[in-house]
Amino acid sequence: MAEKAFDPEDPMELVGVELPGCDPAQMLDDIVQEYLLMGWGAAQILELFRSPHFTATHRILQLMGEPYVTERVDRLAEAWQQGWLTEGEADG
Repeated sequence: MAEKAFDPEDPMELVGVELPGCDPAQMLDDIVQEYLLMGWGAAQILELFRSPHFTATHRILQLMGEPYVTERVDRLAEAWQQGWLTEGEADG
């Protein structure tokens, strides 16, 4: 993979935005499933929600509470490991 120097003006930088009327619980599930598909573990995914540097996930944690987010991430990760959640289900 090609490496390039960090450019703060990079137009391809990912930026999260809040969408009116979005269901935070569904957003949580979708984000967690996406990272599970990339091979991340529950602990790594939880750090995305705990860190204020990741605005969208951190906002979900603030709205839903850490106990709920932790339980949901753990449940989805377990389902993925046990094969209860398939790639097709994760796609929606």
